[in-house]
Amino acid sequence: MYQNKYIIPALVAIAMLICLSFWVPINPNAGSIYYGANNFDGIRPRAIVGSIIYLLKIEHADINWAGIVISKFNLTGNIIKFISLFLWLFFIASTFYRAIFEGGKKNLKSEDMLIYLGLMFIFASSSITYITYSSTGLIDSFPTAIVAFLITLSYFTNSGNGSIYKILLITGLLVIATLAHEKVIYEIAILLVWFSVVWGLKKGIIYFAPALLISAALLVRMANKVTSGESPAGYFSILASGLEFFWSHSFNIWGIALGGGALWVLYWIAGSQFVKAADVRAIQWRRSLALWLMLLICFMPLLVAWDTSRLCALVWLPTVLVLQSVNIQALFQSISRKIVLALLCLFQALIPPALIYDKGMVAFNCYGLWLGQFLPSSLAVSPKDLGPFGLSAHSRPDLTNFFVNQCSLIQGLVFQ
Repeated sequence: MYQNKYIIPALVAIAMLICLSFWVPINPNAGSIYYGANNFDGIRPRAIVGSIIYLLKIEHADINWAGIVISKFNLTGNIIKFISLFLWLFFIASTFYRAIFEGGKKNLKSEDMLIYLGLMFIFASSSITYITYSSTGLIDSFPTAIVAFLITLSYFTNSGNGSIYKILLITGLLVIATLAHEKVIYEIAILLVWFSVVWGLKKGIIYFAPALLISAALLVRMANKVTSGESPAGYFSILASGLEFFWSHSFNIWGIALGGGALWVLYWIAGSQFVKAADVRAIQWRRSLALWLMLLICFMPLLVAWDTSRLCALVWLPTVLVLQSVNIQALFQSISRKIVLALLCLFQALIPPALIYDKGMVAFNCYGLWLGQFLPSSLAVSPKDLGPFGLSAHSRPDLTNFFVNQCSLIQGLVFQ
């Protein structure tokens, strides 16, 4: 039974990711500029995955895989993406399994298993999975897997005495994650806030402030370098515009809702229980402050970047942190809470897999394309005119052409 705490989470993660691959098509030939960039030519943003491929000495040669001509670059890079996605979900599945079934020593009740599967479905069908499966070529799953690894290992949930080896390991892994994608600096900030409450301010700073400072220094060091998107200096210049960019391009209610999905509600439910569990009023205030600070950090990336749904998917981290610190069984003990969880699963299933950026939607499956026909074209409306509640349909053939011929419901429709 003890071994189940590894086997069952692994099987659940694999099964859910396989099932979701039928919902969001995977483009096996999805390329990415990140796969060809590496840090051996100089420190640059988002080049860690390319550095791994460089160390593996993968040549950019075309091969035939399952009847599809695909380059070694793309195949290796996508394999790294999918393995990272599995590890991210596996670490979360292991955390919840230990929390609900006491490390595999408790009998598996059907009621508890349904709660477990419901929570895992919400996380598995979140924006992180959809972005990894899509043909965008992004490598977000790699740094999120590193962060999930740190927060779910049992000996990290209780710091114990200060250890220089733990500090070095945490710092090293988080710096690597930042080099994979600079938005990890927000996740480090969330970890700093959370563990300053759980372990105490001093230990929280000792364990996570070094990673935050070194990551910030690296961003300054490579301020004018870019692999894709904006350079760090470019993001700083956007930040200098104040709230104008935020209101005009990135703040979109639909993008926020789709990016976090049911995780927003789970965060609120678990957070309320986390605060109530404290007997001392001062601790309750401290926990409330931490919850609000982490929520604020989830929105801070919108000050410098416009892909709203992808950035707001950051809420997965504080949600996992809070859920692993409460009694999950007690949280969903009542019939009404079980109904709420079931409705959240339904809500998550109805969310169209999509990337929302600059107040426009790019669908990742036929269902999303079908919904997109009811939106105005992004060519016909300005993001500033849409406001926070408006949404347009972006035309991105590079992300949709490979599966659009499978969409019988929208055959004959033209998206401009």
